[in-house]
Amino acid sequence: MKNNIKLELKIWVIYFVTIILSVYAHELGHCIYVWLQGYKAIPTPAKSYIADNFPANLNQYFFLSGIAGSVLFVLAGFLFYYFVNNKFSSAILAAAIVVPGMYTIRFILSGRGHDGTEFQEAQGALGLHYSGHSLDWFFLLLFLSGTMIWFIKSKPNFKILGRLFIGTILTIIFFIALQSVNNKIFDPMFNSQVYRV
Repeated sequence: MKNNIKLELKIWVIYFVTIILSVYAHELGHCIYVWLQGYKAIPTPAKSYIADNFPANLNQYFFLSGIAGSVLFVLAGFLFYYFVNNKFSSAILAAAIVVPGMYTIRFILSGRGHDGTEFQEAQGALGLHYSGHSLDWFFLLLFLSGTMIWFIKSKPNFKILGRLFIGTILTIIFFIALQSVNNKIFDPMFNSQVYRV
């Protein structure tokens, strides 16, 4: 019994740490592009802070690079789940598809997966219709693909539904808290200097 509780706790810790890493991969994607252009940027766990002098004409690729970071992390989660068979694989896959899942929830509730104009700018960089929903649908597809990969490989039964529901609620709370705590810590540090979001 005690070992089961320890294992369960480890699984949840790995799950939430992987969520933080997936969001950070998105922010790091933004910053890598900025660094490659020779400008200053600071990635934090849930936001990128970019130097004020970053040219506006590079914004489309700045936004696209964050999307690329997210997609690469999700694909890495798929590969890990498929090729590594251990007790933490499902938690890592689930955490890897949280960002597409959150984008999908926002898409359903507010009509756009990401706040601001990030998706529109990234779509423009890809040559897609600026005001369309290509990236919204793409992230929905990523989320559903991850769910199907898990379903096919793990063959779950109905007993897991309660756990999935609780996990979903905890994930939404954690995701919102991550953004809020990140902003409370880092906004005062970087917004008062030469950085903007």
